Amino acid sequence: MADMFVITRHTCHEQPEFLLNVKKMVAVLAKKPGFVEVLVGRSPDDAQTLVVVQKWDSIGNARRALNSGKNRMDVWPVMSSAQDEPTMFETLFEFKDGFGTDFESVLNQN
Repeated sequence: MADMFVITRHTCHEQPEFLLNVKKMVAVLAKKPGFVEVLVGRSPDDAQTLVVVQKWDSIGNARRALNSGKNRMDVWPVMSSAQDEPTMFETLFEFKDGFGTDFESVLNQN
C-alpha cells in the first residue's frame, strides 16, 4: 500500500511562533496510528512562504488524526493558516534507494 501525504502552504509572518505550533502538533500526531513523518520547508523565493509536509500510511489514518476533536487544540493553530487548496495526495510513484516503484491508486476512479 502506498503512503499518503498532506501538503499545506502557509504565508507566515511570525515563523518562530509557527514552528513552535508545528512542533506541538507533531508531538500529538506522532502518537497516532499511521503517522510516518513531518517536514517543514521555507521557499528560497519568498521567505514568508512555508510548507508543511505530513506523511501517513493511509488516507483514513491521516483524516482521523487531523480531524479528531481530541487533537483540534494542537492541530488547528497550524492547519488554520493553510492556503485553501487540495492538500491530501496519494503516492503514485516513488524513487528511493536507486529503485522506482509504481503504486496502484486506492481512490475510486470513475
